[in-house]
Amino acid sequence: MKKWKKRLIPGAVILVIAAAIGASMFKALDVETAVVKRVDVVATATEKGKIINRGTSDIYSEVRGKVKAVYVDEGGRVEKGALLAVIDTEDIDTQIAQLAGELKSIGGLSRAGADQIKQLSVAVSLAQSAYERIKTLYAEGAATKAELDQAKAELDSSGAALEAARNQYQGQKESLTAQLDRLKSQREKASIIADGTQTVLVKKVKTGDFVEPGALLFTLGGTGEPETETYVNSKDMANIRQGDTVTVTFKTPARDVGTRGRIARIAPVAEEILSSLGILESKIKVTVELAEEPGGVTIIPGTSVDVTIVTQQARNVLAVPKEAVFTDKGQDFIWTVKNGKAALMKIETGVEGDDLIEVKKGLAEGVPVILDPHLQELKEGIKVK
Repeated sequence: MKKWKKRLIPGAVILVIAAAIGASMFKALDVETAVVKRVDVVATATEKGKIINRGTSDIYSEVRGKVKAVYVDEGGRVEKGALLAVIDTEDIDTQIAQLAGELKSIGGLSRAGADQIKQLSVAVSLAQSAYERIKTLYAEGAATKAELDQAKAELDSSGAALEAARNQYQGQKESLTAQLDRLKSQREKASIIADGTQTVLVKKVKTGDFVEPGALLFTLGGTGEPETETYVNSKDMANIRQGDTVTVTFKTPARDVGTRGRIARIAPVAEEILSSLGILESKIKVTVELAEEPGGVTIIPGTSVDVTIVTQQARNVLAVPKEAVFTDKGQDFIWTVKNGKAALMKIETGVEGDDLIEVKKGLAEGVPVILDPHLQELKEGIKVK
């Protein structure tokens, strides 16, 4: 009897283990789900913007050099054509003098070149006469084909020499003249002039600063209604139109204050804008009119704001949370729940919004989907709850 009891114990242990394994195999996997709904799917882009008055303009340096003098201060009123600042043009003046000297030298050489061209012109005339004479003799049988070919070669050679001489001096002169004109234009741009009757909102330079081409020098403000300027990535501009509604958000210590705006103008060409990470990005300037006053916020030109623009939208479509969708080999999939079990479905997606993604094919409204498709235990046919 004792021996039988001892043999029974290992068998009981095996049964317990098997039962535990069986229970674990049939235990439902805990998953978080959402149902397919018919909603609006909206994608937005948020960019930094700046409040300006209509008629505000930024003035940038077009030359390199030290700021010789600044004649205005922030808050000052300037008339159109007023001198705002002057950049030292000593380097430009030196280059202009050098090029003027070279051009004068070329002019002197052109007189010697004129003699050379005259001599070459005479040589061409003689070669032409010789060729015509031998061509006549050849027609009469008094000259050989080799003599005719030689006369033609000498004519071509002298003509090419004449053309090269003419181009040599003319090309040098044109090149130096173009360089000189460009430098003179730069020297004129060293005087920074106001292009309208405006107020100096921002002064970014002072006497003695060294500036590069493209450096912001001044922001001059008009007296019009406040607007917002922002730059939007070119890739986000496909569906953005003049008149679209946007959200302009003012950041305050207490809270963020949002207000509606309307796209008033879209620049016709993109610009290369340096991002905060130091990367050049292709962006398009968008000007936004404020449709309403932001409650409790004083609008001051130069204030930074966030501008949120709708870049894509699909209305009244079937959609699921973005995190529920995954891609394999270029195809989109989603895990659904059918009769308490996980089922993998291939779907076709559309507009990808900020939180939701449109489902064009593969799912019906009300179907539950699993939000985390990357659960390690998740597989076809497994029980879920």
